[in-house]
Amino acid sequence: MYFPSKKDGWMGFLHLIILFLCFGLPVLSDEWVWIFVIPLVLGVVNLLIWFRTGYRVEAEEVVIYYGLITLRVPIQEIERVAFIKSPFVGPALSVDRIGITYSASKFLTVSPRNQEEFLQVLRESNPNLVVDRRD
Repeated sequence: MYFPSKKDGWMGFLHLIILFLCFGLPVLSDEWVWIFVIPLVLGVVNLLIWFRTGYRVEAEEVVIYYGLITLRVPIQEIERVAFIKSPFVGPALSVDRIGITYSASKFLTVSPRNQEEFLQVLRESNPNLVVDRRD
């Protein structure tokens, strides 16, 4: 089952600013390589992050898509999930996140649009999952 990332308005505004800097400023510049090609590549990566961030829960693993990056987390290795608010970098486009602890102290955050359904699907595959609902 696929879960798109929740997207905060301020995060969308930040991505728009980045897109303007990447695509708008090169048009106004005389330089070609440094002021056009590099921002163009960064702009494309930014678009991929915005439109390709999401999470697929499969039979045995959670597949996390974040721009060009794809991570796989075996569901049976997930020890704990916690509902958190965090603005720090991770494969999430919202501060309303689920922190996932897996494989003996590895940690990442995700921000599925429907957190309760995401959690329910995880618990179906791993009933021993510990859930921390503190904010």
